[in-house]
Amino acid sequence: MKVLFWGVRGSIPVPGPLTQRYGGNTSCIQLETGVQPVIIFDSGTGIRRLGQLLAARGTPQEIHIFISHAHWDHIQGLPFFDPLYQSGNRITFYSRKRDEFCLRDIIHKVIEDPYFPLSHEDWKADVRFVELEDGAGAEIAPGLVMRSSRLNHPLIANAYRIDHQGRSVVYVTDTAPFDHMVLDRDFIPKAPDLSAPVAPEVAELLVVMRQNLVDLCTGADLVIYDTMFTEEEYNRNPHWGHSAASHAMSICTQAGAGHLVIFHHAPERTDDQMDRMMEDIIEQYKDQDMTISPAIEGRTIEID
Repeated sequence: MKVLFWGVRGSIPVPGPLTQRYGGNTSCIQLETGVQPVIIFDSGTGIRRLGQLLAARGTPQEIHIFISHAHWDHIQGLPFFDPLYQSGNRITFYSRKRDEFCLRDIIHKVIEDPYFPLSHEDWKADVRFVELEDGAGAEIAPGLVMRSSRLNHPLIANAYRIDHQGRSVVYVTDTAPFDHMVLDRDFIPKAPDLSAPVAPEVAELLVVMRQNLVDLCTGADLVIYDTMFTEEEYNRNPHWGHSAASHAMSICTQAGAGHLVIFHHAPERTDDQMDRMMEDIIEQYKDQDMTISPAIEGRTIEID
């Protein structure tokens, strides 16, 4: 297995001299297993360059794109994904099932006039959309198994796990920890009081959600986790639906994961600030039997 990082930033793309080492494109990760289909997690601005390379292959391809949720930084690269406009390609989008709207409708609305000069009617690929119930899984190709789990984020996001030939990768973004509140369909406009007691029914749901994610990450070779916040930043904005390194470590340690990748970097965080943040995280958890590294645009991690 190989994991290729095409976009590692959260919220908004931030190209420029202060972010050129870690990268400024928004969320997009490719998983290579050595067999079809091509597997992609999220379609932020990083998917544009990936799409150019895939299109240049010149042969029909099977592509599966797992969308965590439809916030803009996770879908904004899709209009520029060249394989959509090539005949012969089969592209399947996976997303969490929602009652009020579906991913197909969202994408069709943003890829049309007046937002974009083309529409979904210009796609030449065979495009399908699969909506997943909570905790759904499937064998998406022979020996290639996908599982999913709900995360704690406004609009509700999904985590995904891919297993192939005894190796596994888990993609966990966007999510808050499972301590203080359940983030659901609507955004909470004001930070809640974290010292306030949690209602019993909320606490019970949080326990279930957390355990489901631990189960998803159990024994994983690599976990890519939303760690956008420092501890101080989380305490200021817990309702935004993002985590700090301690929250990711808590899940990954309990799950016995082998490698944690710090991901979904804050757009305001410069390369130098990322260096210091990573130094602090690695020093804090140096006694843990786990590899910790940052997601860096253009980097490839091989899982032997």
